[in-house]
Amino acid sequence: IYDRTGKRILFEKNGKKQFKMASTTKIMTATVVLENAKLDDVVTIENKVAWTGGSRLGLKKDDKITVHDLLYGLLLVSGNDAAVALAIHVGGSVEGFAEMMNNKAKELGLQNTHFVTPHGLDRDGHYTTALELAKIVDYATKNKKVAEVVATKQHTVTINGYPKTISNTNELLGYLDGVTGGKTGYTSKAGRCLTTTVNRDGFEIITVVLGADTRKIRTQDTIKLIEYTY
Repeated sequence: IYDRTGKRILFEKNGKKQFKMASTTKIMTATVVLENAKLDDVVTIENKVAWTGGSRLGLKKDDKITVHDLLYGLLLVSGNDAAVALAIHVGGSVEGFAEMMNNKAKELGLQNTHFVTPHGLDRDGHYTTALELAKIVDYATKNKKVAEVVATKQHTVTINGYPKTISNTNELLGYLDGVTGGKTGYTSKAGRCLTTTVNRDGFEIITVVLGADTRKIRTQDTIKLIEYTY
């Protein structure tokens, strides 16, 4: 549990231990994109993007979509295809974008975080800690666009001129009082992960749960952390 005003830890368990973080990676992805691209840029989808596995926005080769809508696809449905599309558009390649992510991590003073991909699928050398992920979320959601997207329950994107309505995977948004956003994540090696931003009466915290065995445990642990704080 991270106090956003005091920049201090309120509670931790293995908070400084390195873990895989799955799709919570995409918070940093969105940050780097927004600091290096224009929202109205139009991206044409490459073949390698269309073949990206895991959770997807559903992009196909030669589709055209804006950076703005790719961000919603990235953070609401956790689209790995959207992540790769954004990485290539901004960094020229997945590797080039990962270097930009790592440079941003250094800029933020993070010493136990390293990125290999923009989506968080299991790769050697891709890790963070609960504390450093909280710091990433704290920095990222100071950007009004990131804060707006992660707080959105449903959004309609446009692909090739056709609308597609997508919904947020964050089950606590709109369910628990004070939850203003967050990002889910899951891979077989990372387990169930969840970052959550909360604001109750002006007191703001970030909770991070990494490596939960099930989605239910991830949600219950997060609720316990929030209720423990308030």
